[in-house]
Amino acid sequence: MSIFSSYKKIFLLGFIIVILIAIPFSVYLAQKRQQTTTKAAASTVLSFEPALATTKVGDILVLNIMLDPGVGTSANQVSFVKLSINFDPAKFTTLPTDSLKPSPESSNTLTTILDGPTYDNAAGKATLSLSIGADPTKAVTTKTKIAILQLKATNSTTPTTPNITFDSAPNTQVLSIASSDQTSENVLSTTIPAKVTVTSTAVTITPTSIPVTSAPGSPGLPPPSSSSLTPVCSILGVNGLTNGTAPYPLTFTATGSDSDGTITKISFNFGDSIEDLTTGGGIGTSSVSGQLLHTYKTPGIYTAYAILTDNTNNLSVQQPSCTKTITITGLQTSPTIITQPLPPPGNGKIIFGLGAIGIIFTIIGSALLRL
Repeated sequence: MSIFSSYKKIFLLGFIIVILIAIPFSVYLAQKRQQTTTKAAASTVLSFEPALATTKVGDILVLNIMLDPGVGTSANQVSFVKLSINFDPAKFTTLPTDSLKPSPESSNTLTTILDGPTYDNAAGKATLSLSIGADPTKAVTTKTKIAILQLKATNSTTPTTPNITFDSAPNTQVLSIASSDQTSENVLSTTIPAKVTVTSTAVTITPTSIPVTSAPGSPGLPPPSSSSLTPVCSILGVNGLTNGTAPYPLTFTATGSDSDGTITKISFNFGDSIEDLTTGGGIGTSSVSGQLLHTYKTPGIYTAYAILTDNTNNLSVQQPSCTKTITITGLQTSPTIITQPLPPPGNGKIIFGLGAIGIIFTIIGSALLRL
């Protein structure tokens, strides 16, 4: 009995060892086959405000840098922003100090400077990295002015495309601390650039003293001079509700006039992009009513407005009557689930051999236990 008892112990020990190896190995394979990774939607938008502007040679251009982390459960909780801004070095230059700085407004929590600011006027680039610091409760969850860009205009230009832009990822980066976000995941969805017109410095003429012998306005005297007036955008209309579910199409209609010239362009800033209308809708006359269709594809709260440009490159001022707030929600509010590909099955002979050994030890162990 002692011999059989020793064999039983040996076989039982071997059986236990095989089981201890087989169970973790099986669990590992099962976990690999079912592994999924949760990834939050990239919802954050970086933009310049105003996106359309005009300035003069020698003046200081001031643009606000806005961060919108999105809305709903797909919104990000921004803790870090790396700004990399490109500008036309032939038309603009940075200031000696504070050309790119955090916004001092109390609503901005991205005030800790981790890197920069750095400037490269030859390449037309400015960079700055901002953080909320060590307090996670300061994460940015609503649209916020996070920084201010100041550039000096050096040469005149009438650009047809944006001339101040955000660099592409990873040079421009936004990180979030939302529970569904990975630590190093760039949650930047879209950037909205700025298109800035620079006009020549106005020439000041000192009038020569001329004896006046007749009343102003009488024959023989030049008519009183008048300065060029800016166009006026009076109404911005939409063909539906200002809130909807993405993708959400809307037709915008901008109506306005110019009292001393003609309107050459209507620039629609939809909040996520800019599009110019240069034909139709009365373009080329003193009164316009131009339409454009735009589809919002990403959830968020957008400020849409229209800017008119006249034949002397004067821009209309953004008016409340020519501005709309558009709220877009998403059909998919839960995080996107991405299933990882199945791992290779491994060597089938080894797995079969381990299984066979386990079965053999199980049978022998059961038989010995009956002795």
